[in-house]
Amino acid sequence: MNKEFIDFLKEKISIYDVISTRVRLRKSGKDWFGLCPFHKEKTGSFKVDADAGYYYCFGCGAHGDAITFLQEFEHISFPEAVEQLANRYGIPLPENKEHRALVDPNKQVYEALGEIKSWFAKQLHEKTGHVATEYLKARKISDKSIEEFQLGYALNNNMLQDYLKKKGFSSEVLLKTGVFNKSRYGNELINRYNSRLIFPIFDIANRCVGFGGRIIEKSDVAKYINSPETSVFTKSHHLYGYSVAKKKRASEIILTEGYLDVISMHQAGFDGAVAPLGTSISETQIGMCWKMCNTPVISLDGDIAGIKASYRWIDKILLVLQPGKSFKFAKLPQGTDPDILISEGKVDVIKEAVANAQPLSDWLWNGAFELYSSETPEQKAAIIKTLSEKISTIKDESVRKLYSKMLKQKERDLYYSKKKSDIKFENIRPVISSRKKIEKIFVVTILNHPYIIDSIWENLVSANFEDFELRELKNQIVDIYEENKDSLENYVAKIKQIREEKADLSEDVKLHAVFTNTETSDDEALKRWLELWERYSTAPSVTLDLQNAASSLKSSFSETDWQRLKALKKEAILNQRKR
Repeated sequence: MNKEFIDFLKEKISIYDVISTRVRLRKSGKDWFGLCPFHKEKTGSFKVDADAGYYYCFGCGAHGDAITFLQEFEHISFPEAVEQLANRYGIPLPENKEHRALVDPNKQVYEALGEIKSWFAKQLHEKTGHVATEYLKARKISDKSIEEFQLGYALNNNMLQDYLKKKGFSSEVLLKTGVFNKSRYGNELINRYNSRLIFPIFDIANRCVGFGGRIIEKSDVAKYINSPETSVFTKSHHLYGYSVAKKKRASEIILTEGYLDVISMHQAGFDGAVAPLGTSISETQIGMCWKMCNTPVISLDGDIAGIKASYRWIDKILLVLQPGKSFKFAKLPQGTDPDILISEGKVDVIKEAVANAQPLSDWLWNGAFELYSSETPEQKAAIIKTLSEKISTIKDESVRKLYSKMLKQKERDLYYSKKKSDIKFENIRPVISSRKKIEKIFVVTILNHPYIIDSIWENLVSANFEDFELRELKNQIVDIYEENKDSLENYVAKIKQIREEKADLSEDVKLHAVFTNTETSDDEALKRWLELWERYSTAPSVTLDLQNAASSLKSSFSETDWQRLKALKKEAILNQRKR
């Protein structure tokens, strides 16, 4: 379709009309705000600029025009979105070659795949599919999950190809689906998935693009097979379970290994569970994860094979790291996987592993010392050299410099590290500390993430800050919000002005409270603010820094952490005496 028509269409349609019928919007200044339809959030960070014909989410980064919105929201193609908008506004489509060329050349392939998916799903519930249903029952896969992931079963006969040909699909189209192979003799088509449990694979527009198949009965053939790459399916461009996670508006992505792991995880309440369709992860898949959350979690088997697999992933991730975007690594007990743990009723083990997932920067170091021998100085030097080479592949300069700095610090800590037996932990006790640092984190988070105010309002008003200056600043924020409740834009502008005036506050806390930074999403900042508030309000006298230092020391045994812990204990004792 020619550019002139697209530009004409955009001029005639109202992005507000298109979005407001699907998202509840409220006026703030000249713009409109609402809850983002593309990710879970509690604050309205989704902005619609009606004059510019543009939308943007400050939380997940989703953006575009009315056509883009319709594509993403309705899971349809560009041509379909254009046609839908043109019909709604009574604008005739141009009858020319450009328009005809707009018809997707793979339209019949998608239609055939849709029919095949439905056929497989139907066969699962027939008597002939009892082998597969019994297998799913044994694996504790619920009927709800079977329907949600549209599982199916492929019979070992020619009924499917006969059905599709009656529907008008040619052999050429059926071969393009990747479901059929040509017989060695003649032109007969053979279903590659015969006698297999079927896992449909969907693209981001929720269209079926391929299948995974698992053999049910004992056989010498491969346990799993995936669709070959076709005109509509490139395995590195898709994640299994992504369309389901997107539909549920998952706020946290957890990458696991296989189809059944993903389904079991969703069944256990992990709405963001997905799996790559291969042994590694691609740049496209990394971008898909980041579109839904800033720090996806990679779930690992706790053995050496799991650590090795994680390093293959790290090599790909380092290349595309960027400010505010990273990954975390959750280590499961050795010899387990999510499906096994869930079937044994050990969901809490997964929750704990995800909650304690290590940032990529830590896993890069810790994983290396688990993976490689480090008994001699030469072996340690080899590990550090390997890590330095990996870090040098980071393309973003600011991230690369900080990783290099981190590596040098850990190298110094390693050089001065004490033996585990030299460090005594039994005398470490939580003691009373100054609350100023915590109160400063609360305030800085609000200054850098003003949109979270609605969700923390009651806590903020009730907070009785001990530090006079921070109490005054907190009260100033409260007053500004109360004066500008009807104009979110004015409130945000005034908070940003204070943020500029108090820039030194952010500098003070950003190193030990990274979530306060402006690069962090509002959802993540809100989550961490509330977590800190819960600890602060229920046990205000406990030194959080001291607890963190003790925890860090137990894991690293470094001279730096040891000296930090001693300094904090000394400071805490002085605070006790002052009281």
